Amino acid sequence: MKAICVLVICNLILAASIAGQDKAVKIALKTTSTTPPAFLLQNLPQVGCSNVSIVADESQADFVLEAQGGDFEGPNGSEGPHPPRGPRPRAKYTLYQNGVTVFGSTPIKEKSAVKDLCKFLLHGSSK
Repeated sequence: MKAICVLVICNLILAASIAGQDKAVKIALKTTSTTPPAFLLQNLPQVGCSNVSIVADESQADFVLEAQGGDFEGPNGSEGPHPPRGPRPRAKYTLYQNGVTVFGSTPIKEKSAVKDLCKFLLHGSSK
């Protein structure tokens, strides 16, 4: 009986560790995107999406992303005080799967769009 219990517990632990692994996700950027791939490659792992890679060929991608940077902050975000300024343009991220829009985000900060995208890829996608 003890051997069966140990075997069942080991199988549960193994199944939990396999389920906890991140599945690799390939994203292609549309040619109309203004956000540099380097920005995404640097910031996606920082918000918990280290399993995402950028591919050049849309046919090899799980998703296609159109990333329009609003007030592009650069790789390190906004630094220092700013003088008064007008309304900031919004970033616009639209994610497609098989030609169908599956996700969209329009925050002011581009890093927020990256966080939203990561949350969708981790929890909201059907993959």
